[in-house]
Amino acid sequence: MMAGTRNTRDGQLPKYFYATGGWGRETVIYAYTQEEWGLGGSLPSGGNYQARTFTGLAIVALIATIPAILAPLFILVSIYAIITSTPDLGDMGMGLIWFVMSVVCTVLFTGGWLLSLHALRRELKARKLRKGRGLPKPTHGVTDDQARRWFEEHPGTLEISRENFPLSTRPFPDEPEYLPSQEKRA
Repeated sequence: MMAGTRNTRDGQLPKYFYATGGWGRETVIYAYTQEEWGLGGSLPSGGNYQARTFTGLAIVALIATIPAILAPLFILVSIYAIITSTPDLGDMGMGLIWFVMSVVCTVLFTGGWLLSLHALRRELKARKLRKGRGLPKPTHGVTDDQARRWFEEHPGTLEISRENFPLSTRPFPDEPEYLPSQEKRA
């Protein structure tokens, strides 16, 4: 789950997800669209996806290639075992068990391999989008309230509105429960 992916009041996903990026000493918060997020970093919701780097995921996909190729071959071997053991019901039952296990392994291994390839393609696309906007890879996700506070201290980088910070707990100036004194306390 990405930072801020909980449904908003109207059921829509937020326009931006917020995270710190890069490895500098100064904490800078960046606004990412869902497509720019990619593999992302650790999240304020408790998930930690720093281990999901492009290199790590590429190694997993490479390792998963072998079972993804071999599992369908075991289907053929189990079908051959069923055909050759036709007169003996005990051997046929064992062949059926191997067939079912081969189908399950094929679905799991090949499905996991295809999902890894999909995630790698999505990360490559996200890298290209981030590079176009000059954004670093998100390293640590932040909440809407933390991002709002940072963008209020650095005006002009992002409009402070409910649309950009839908999960912010503090009211905005155009909302009825807003009190000007709240901004000074927060």
